[in-house]
Amino acid sequence: MRTLLVTLLLLASSFAHAQTPGKPFRIGNSGPSSGPNSASMLELLDGAKLYFDAVNAAGGIKGRRVELLQRDDNFEVARTTKNVESLIDESRVDALLLVRGTPHNEAILPIIERAGVPLIGPSTGAMVLHQPIKRYVFNVRPSYRSEAEKLAQFLIQLGKRRVVLIHVNDSFGEDVATGIVAGLAESKLAPLGVHKFDRKTVDIGKAVPDVKRANPDAIVLVGAGAAVAAGVEALRNAQVQASIATVSNNASTGFIKSLGGNASGVMVSQVFPDERLAAVPLVREAAGHASKKGLQLTPAMMEGYSAAKVTVEALRRCQNGCNHAELLRSLESLDIDLGGVRVAYSPTDHSGIEFTDLSIIDKHGRFRR
Repeated sequence: MRTLLVTLLLLASSFAHAQTPGKPFRIGNSGPSSGPNSASMLELLDGAKLYFDAVNAAGGIKGRRVELLQRDDNFEVARTTKNVESLIDESRVDALLLVRGTPHNEAILPIIERAGVPLIGPSTGAMVLHQPIKRYVFNVRPSYRSEAEKLAQFLIQLGKRRVVLIHVNDSFGEDVATGIVAGLAESKLAPLGVHKFDRKTVDIGKAVPDVKRANPDAIVLVGAGAAVAAGVEALRNAQVQASIATVSNNASTGFIKSLGGNASGVMVSQVFPDERLAAVPLVREAAGHASKKGLQLTPAMMEGYSAAKVTVEALRRCQNGCNHAELLRSLESLDIDLGGVRVAYSPTDHSGIEFTDLSIIDKHGRFRR
């Protein structure tokens, strides 16, 4: 009788162990999930959650769920570093994902290098994260310089040759400015003027009189969403009618809303396929998951979805318990088709998707390609 009881207890224990899910994969994020610059971050997170939720609903990865741990930094660099330190040292995340902002990602480089924690899909195209290669950074979106070069070329194709550049005075703004200047130079052009503003005070208004005197036919306005919206308002209030363009950090419906009545006609470069283009398998897949949750797919959600898919595929290929070193090896050997969009890494190449397109905000408040 005792032997039978022991046998039954052992069987019950084995069954219970088999039904207990493994320790979740923890993926950490720091970004502005509240405040005036939160719109794009929230849409990025929505996109990532679409894919993670679908993976979890299908049984997870090797029986392990994926948990996304988000920490609000209010777009402040000091808070970003504290959040990342906490996510690594206290929450023991397996990887970081979609950390937003150029100076913010620059500031956490020493932290992730010390801890050996991969950073996947940073939500910035900062060249410092592309060249020279950063061992623990795996980009998904293209560099801002590459994007800005193509934006300048798009403007020239539209007949815009008198271009003024207004940009935030930080490494992000300088990256975009370098690309715009290079793109114009290919057609033997140069900006009519270059104006910088402080990222904290966001005083764009003082540049407006000089911009108006230059009489440009296009203005490239570079900064966080709230700053660009304020700049567009200042320019339109001064009766500056030139076309206005900005880059993909503002590719969100939240940015469109922040523009209010000034939205129509503003151009935004895009670095992911058109979120309405069902012919692209990645878009069709993401749109299917979004519709089940009653969400409308946006460009920022496409970025979040793509970065989450890269993360999951790396975790699936990870071996031996998937510690940080194993995940790093998995990422560096990754070569996958996300669905009509290829991402491949190697020990000497951590760049992501090479894609840039141009959209314009229509009178209905939607991006049109």
